[in-house]
Amino acid sequence: MARSCWAPGILWAFRIRIEKGGMEVIESDKPYVFVCNHQSYLDIPILFRAIPTNLYFVAKKELRIIPFLGWYMMATGMIFIDRSNRKKSMESLKRSARLINQGKSVLMFPEGTRTFEHQIAPFKKGPFILSKEANVPILPIGIRQTGKTFTWGKWSSTQMVVSVADPITCDGSAEVVERVREKVGQLAHKPVASLTGG
Repeated sequence: MARSCWAPGILWAFRIRIEKGGMEVIESDKPYVFVCNHQSYLDIPILFRAIPTNLYFVAKKELRIIPFLGWYMMATGMIFIDRSNRKKSMESLKRSARLINQGKSVLMFPEGTRTFEHQIAPFKKGPFILSKEANVPILPIGIRQTGKTFTWGKWSSTQMVVSVADPITCDGSAEVVERVREKVGQLAHKPVASLTGG
């Protein structure tokens, strides 16, 4: 329903078209942990429409209050994380792992929030813990243009670009986290931010 009705309706309202690349690497009968950069509230319907498999999102709890988006996510069983509470965050990851064990794919925004700068922010570890525990690969996604397209009420472009790279096996190491972050940056045509903030 999200892929065929809800997301297309939102994208039609904002006159958005999607250009896709690399989708052939996705095997519809296999679960993944998708990770993507995050620039706009429109990222979620864009990804629902672009990715050729059903998705479950893991998102910060604050999204619950967003009209239509938050309501829809709650109604369809999406998972919300309370980042201020480590115990509740881990419980949310366990729920995500159960979905993956049922053959469902989960998508997370590892930057933790929307980033409007021209860099990919450092990644949080949640998606990588989930990938390792569920024994499924990370699949990097880069999304372009949404940040400058929509900033609460004004937009300047209608052509979105969503690109996917080959799956990456996750062992939970810092090296894999950085490898995935660099790949997402390449797909999004954005440099990664320095871990030291420089």
